[in-house]
Amino acid sequence: MTIGDLIYWLTVSTGIIWAIVTIALSIGLRLLKTVKDIAKPTVSVLIAARNEEDNIGNCLEALSKQDYPVHMRVILVIDDNSTDDTWKIANGFIGNIPGLKVIKAGKPAGNIAPKKNALITGIDATAGDVIITTDADCTPPTGWISSIAGLFEPDVQAVVGFSPLKGHGIAGAISRFDSLVNAVISAGALGLGKAASAVGRNFAYRRSAYDDAGGFGSSAIGASGDDDLLLQRIASKGGKIIFATDPNSFVPARGKDTIVDWLRMKRRHFSAGKRYSTDLIILGTLLYLFNPVLIASTILSIVGILDPVVIAAIWGAKLSVDGLALSRGARLFHTQSWIIPWIFAELISPFLLTVLIPASQIGKIRWKGRKLKK
Repeated sequence: MTIGDLIYWLTVSTGIIWAIVTIALSIGLRLLKTVKDIAKPTVSVLIAARNEEDNIGNCLEALSKQDYPVHMRVILVIDDNSTDDTWKIANGFIGNIPGLKVIKAGKPAGNIAPKKNALITGIDATAGDVIITTDADCTPPTGWISSIAGLFEPDVQAVVGFSPLKGHGIAGAISRFDSLVNAVISAGALGLGKAASAVGRNFAYRRSAYDDAGGFGSSAIGASGDDDLLLQRIASKGGKIIFATDPNSFVPARGKDTIVDWLRMKRRHFSAGKRYSTDLIILGTLLYLFNPVLIASTILSIVGILDPVVIAAIWGAKLSVDGLALSRGARLFHTQSWIIPWIFAELISPFLLTVLIPASQIGKIRWKGRKLKK
C-alpha cells in the first residue's frame, strides 16, 4: 500500500465517522423535548469577573430586570483579583438590585485555576438549590432566570443553555457562527442522551449534583473546563440533563473584537480536551484526524495522485451533512445569516483545526493578563 492509498483510506474511514456523528447530532436536535418551566427552586446566580469594567455594569443592569421572585434568588459577583474598576462598579449596584452580593475571590489555593477558584468561592458563599452561571459580558433577557430555573423538575440535575455571541466585522461573524456550532454539538448530544459540552455563560446545575460529582475535581487545575468537564462529571453520576430551547433562556454575550482574540479563546477551550472521558477523547481524535487527512487527500488529488472526483465527492458529503445539522440548529436557535460564514468555515476549518487543536495542548494559556496551566 502506498502513502497515497493510506491517506485515501484514512480519509474515507474518518469521513464516514464524521458523517455518522454529524447526522446523529442532527437527529439529536430533532429529539430534544420542550420542557415547561414550572419549577421554582431557590437560585444562586454566579458571575466570576476579572477586569470587566466595560461589561459588568450592562450585565448587572440586565439582571436587575429579572422577573424571578426576589426572595428566591441571590446574585453574586465574585471579583477575580481585578486590577481595574470591576469591584467598584459592581458594588455600585448594591442597594439597587435586591439580593446582590459582591465578594473577592482571593488567591487560588494550590494549583486551582483562577476562574474555578472564583466559582468555588461563590458556590461556598451561597445556599441556593440551583446554581446558575453567566459571564460579565453577558446581558440575560428578563425571563432568563425563570426560564432556566423553571426546568429543574425533581429529576433534572443540570440545564445547558444557548449563548449567542454578538459583534461586528469578520471577528463578530466568526464568533456568531462559532456559538451556533457549539450549540448544535451540545444540544444534539443531549438530545441523544449524551453530555458532551456546555458554555459557562449559560449553565445551571443543582448544588447537590455539584457536590455529588466532587465539584470540579482534578479539572480544577485547568485553565478551561468549568463548564464541559463539570457537565460530564455530573452526567457520570446519573440524573437528567436537558438543553433549554426557550428563546427566553438564550443569553447574548459579547463576541471577540479580533480574530486573534477568538483564536486565543478557542485554544483555551480546546485545552480542556485532554481531561475529557476516554470515549470522548477517542471519538474526538478520530474526528480531528479527518481534517489533516482531508487536506492531504485534496493536495494529492490536485497533483494527480488521487482521483479528484472522489475527493470532491467527500467534500460534498461533508458539506451536506454539516449543512443539515447547522440548518436545524439555526432554526432551533433562531439564528440568521449563518450560510455565508458556514461556507467560509467549510473551507477554512480543516486547516484551522489541524493546527489549533495540537497547539492547544502545548505551552501555557494566556488569559486576562495571566499565564495559566492547561
